[in-house]
Amino acid sequence: MTTPERPGKRCRRNSKSPAAVTNIPDDVLISHVFWRLPVDSLVSVKFVCRSWRAAIEDPGFVRRHLKLSCARRPPSFLVVPRAEDANNASVSEDVSFHRLLLDEKRAPETADVELVFETAVAMANAVVPTHCDGLVALATATEQVFVCNPATREFVALPPGSRDVRPIKDRAPAAALGYDASRDRYVVARYFYREYRPFKDADGKGWLDFEIGHEVFTLGGDVSEGSWELTDDPPHAIGPARPICTRDAIYWCTEHLKPNALLRFSLRDRAFDVVPCPPGENFRHGVDHVTELSGKLCYVRTDTVRDTAFDVWVADDDGPRPEWHLRCRVDFDDYGPDIGSEILLPVAAAGHEMLIAADHSKLYSYDARYRSVRKVVDMEKELKYARADGTEFPDSDDEDEQDLAGLVHHVVPYVESLVPISNRTKQKPGGGTLVL
Repeated sequence: MTTPERPGKRCRRNSKSPAAVTNIPDDVLISHVFWRLPVDSLVSVKFVCRSWRAAIEDPGFVRRHLKLSCARRPPSFLVVPRAEDANNASVSEDVSFHRLLLDEKRAPETADVELVFETAVAMANAVVPTHCDGLVALATATEQVFVCNPATREFVALPPGSRDVRPIKDRAPAAALGYDASRDRYVVARYFYREYRPFKDADGKGWLDFEIGHEVFTLGGDVSEGSWELTDDPPHAIGPARPICTRDAIYWCTEHLKPNALLRFSLRDRAFDVVPCPPGENFRHGVDHVTELSGKLCYVRTDTVRDTAFDVWVADDDGPRPEWHLRCRVDFDDYGPDIGSEILLPVAAAGHEMLIAADHSKLYSYDARYRSVRKVVDMEKELKYARADGTEFPDSDDEDEQDLAGLVHHVVPYVESLVPISNRTKQKPGGGTLVL
């Protein structure tokens, strides 16, 4: 007589969350542990269970984590190297974001870069990156704008904006990225020309017959179903200079306006104001710049006689009539023949120190206490930009990349953040994301 086999016991699934298994309440993990983790760890952790994912994607958690990231020292920077020429063309078939590694003393021997994110994308034109809270917008010379969060590897191509009638070679890439506190949303802004006809008289004096438009795109929703929203038209033509966003406003540089001024676009009111430049200053394209230092609007004016000298003006308040004061004057010629440049742009400031990008290739540190300048790193000669496949950029075997005069090194401040671009994305092979 045989005894029938007993059916095997079924494994009981544990319906408890991982936190319950380890006897650590979810609220303790979230409030005391998770918000201190780096973004790459949180991106992995949030897929463990639904409750953790909901907590990590909660806007309050994202904002708290961002605040901690902004407070970390020393500050971080991103370098976006691109092989570009003078006609707004690029032979780069991909775009990569590299974290610039510097110690607190900015010692040159410690400078290095590490690849944060790389993606293959059809981007045949020059780009200009702008940043806000860990997001980076890449404006091209076409109607296309890309937005990336390098830390979460989310990379989104926004729908094409309104058509710009100017030839590609005559355009300067420009898109502004900012945070609209009144609506708790991140937005991208761009301008475009409906008509653009420059003229010169017999004496060589030029003027412009134009019609300009301006539009914004709100991030955070379903980007594939979103669209650009037209705003009021700018009151003046906008020139080829990188915009910046600070204190709930985007600042554009004007063109063909005497005296020159800045255009302030309020994110709250979605309206323009004309902001005067610092006393006695006229904005000069390709020479002067606007930037943001420690949360304040800054105007960088290069000397008309000595192009190695520049003044940094800071706006003490916000609004259409800011109070300007001269923060410092730096003349690179004062520090020897080995320090020289034509394009100077302060990247960041902390205390008495200012980090200055020169000629899209070098970084210098200026100490206002001692009025001293020292080189931090030559980004073209002293740094190696690794690709995900193990090669370096530019590729020594790629004739197109080697034919260009050199790399353009775009440098922007950077903080790791969980700020999402779209609420509807899918995973790309290799870790990136694209809009569905």
